Amino acid sequence: MVLIGMKVLISSDAEGAGWVTHGSQVLPDGRDYNHFREVYTLQINALAQGALENGASEIYLADSHDSGRNIIYERMHPSLRLITGTPRPLSMVQGVDLTDSIFLFGYHSMAGSRYGVLNHTYSTSVHRLRINGREIGEIGLSAAIAGKFGKPVKLVAGDSAAIEEAREILDECEFVVLKEGIMRYSSIALSLEKTIALLREGAGRAMHKKGGLFRISEPVRMEIEFNSTGMADYASLIPVFERLDGYTVSIKADDIVDAYRYFRAAVALASGDHGGY
Repeated sequence: MVLIGMKVLISSDAEGAGWVTHGSQVLPDGRDYNHFREVYTLQINALAQGALENGASEIYLADSHDSGRNIIYERMHPSLRLITGTPRPLSMVQGVDLTDSIFLFGYHSMAGSRYGVLNHTYSTSVHRLRINGREIGEIGLSAAIAGKFGKPVKLVAGDSAAIEEAREILDECEFVVLKEGIMRYSSIALSLEKTIALLREGAGRAMHKKGGLFRISEPVRMEIEFNSTGMADYASLIPVFERLDGYTVSIKADDIVDAYRYFRAAVALASGDHGGY
């Protein structure tokens, strides 16, 4: 069945994109960052083209890595409507309320994933995030916000560990493996030509799928375990957080959207300048 007139949001991250294995590729001051922007743009354009060929009427792109200014604007697919810059109320899934479904592109696995390329959970300051007792990463966070709005995730594209993680919470979804992780900074990558073909074909198949809804029971109990006690010190300055131990703060929020905002505020405060310690 072709679903004509569907509005799609592409939420794009960087670390799970094809070819990427090192910080120099995805950090704005890195020597390979401009090269990354080129392949990132081509890969996103392939997703957009595949969706358009299979019934999408509008496609929004939430450029969601770092400050949200990664895609090469003049080479962006002409049908894309770009959501750029930061901060944004819904962060990586800004625009999900305007669309019918969501694609997660370039996503990576959560912090601590053994074979996850550049694995982390939203920030390299976070060691572990638990929601209602369950450990969760960026895939789960974005899927949960989409689920709160009743919007299914139709596609996840990233490294092999990210796809394994996504399969645990999503079904009736298209999964596209862009590289096989070896260790945190190494992978088996495909050619750019092959990667583009996989994304275009995957987007086409995704448009014919129901997609997976990931819902979090509410109210939400969230625990953030940081990589240092100093980071937890800063996060605990937010009055609504409870300090559980040296590394961990927690909060109870009415819903997942509020929990997501509290999480981002805590991470932003904890990720400040600590003098190199």
